[in-house]
Amino acid sequence: MSILDKQYPTSVYRLTLATAAAIWGLGFVIGKSAIATVGATWFTAIRFFGAGIVLLIILFPHIKRNFCRKTLKAGMIIGVATFLGFWTQFLGLGMTTPSKNAFLSACYCLTVPFIWWVVSRRRPSAKVFISAAICAIGIGMVSLTDSFSISLGDGISILSAFLYGAEIVIIGLVMRDNDILTTTVVQQFTSGILALLLALTTQPMPTAAQVTTPEFIGAMAYVAVLSAAFGAVAQNTAQAHVSPSEAGLLCSLESVFCALFSVAFFGEALTPRMALGFVLIFASIAATQLGDKGGGAAAAAADSALDESVADGPAATTSWESSEPVKRNRGRIAR
Repeated sequence: MSILDKQYPTSVYRLTLATAAAIWGLGFVIGKSAIATVGATWFTAIRFFGAGIVLLIILFPHIKRNFCRKTLKAGMIIGVATFLGFWTQFLGLGMTTPSKNAFLSACYCLTVPFIWWVVSRRRPSAKVFISAAICAIGIGMVSLTDSFSISLGDGISILSAFLYGAEIVIIGLVMRDNDILTTTVVQQFTSGILALLLALTTQPMPTAAQVTTPEFIGAMAYVAVLSAAFGAVAQNTAQAHVSPSEAGLLCSLESVFCALFSVAFFGEALTPRMALGFVLIFASIAATQLGDKGGGAAAAAADSALDESVADGPAATTSWESSEPVKRNRGRIAR
């Protein structure tokens, strides 16, 4: 019996999710320096190829058994959406502070019901509208300057929240009946190839001096091995033993840890207005995650389709056959 198959007390799985959230939060701070070195596009390419290689090595026997044309197609579709979400987030991270980027991009939990509203023409619940309003107030307190303008970096971070929301909807539509782990690896390499093509056509090639420094190698090793590979496996394992609502809330601590690490290690100044904005954003995210048990048999079927996905942050997928979205945090697979 492997360590992943052994049963542990629920508190162990809760601690595992909180640890993963701390790893992801620190990843924002560490990734900031790597993005400053090579740019967001090259960072995206290296990060996805690194994560893909790590997961391929770990999961190769499983992938060899389950790889097929259908899985390839699903992974490529999701990979395009994943690339757009992460690339814009990394662009925003390069132009704003890590804590702002983490909290603003984490608002994708709230964009999913509205994107699904457009796709399905099914109106979100009143709670979603209230949470979105609270979140909008928090975003304003975090991002708006005294002249009521939003910086380019903050604006791109907000855009990434909508693109992540679209990615989650796409995952829910195409992931069913596909092997999750194999699709995840295809997704990683697809995102890496797209980022590489964009980088080769728009950015200068990083120099050997840039990518061989201990700081850059350490940063990329952290985001690829710990944030992506370890974080994905840890969350996938823990979420099989923790309720979706509780798991979503624990994973959303990612943005809180990022703010703490950013102040402690990045030297970010945290004003009272920004702190209140962070609290409002986190409260709106928590409100969407708590008290949502799903929508009966249809919701259970939708949940089971994603129960083995490899995720790295809180998300909201949808009960595709019920009128209400079912909050999950398995949307972004293998970050």
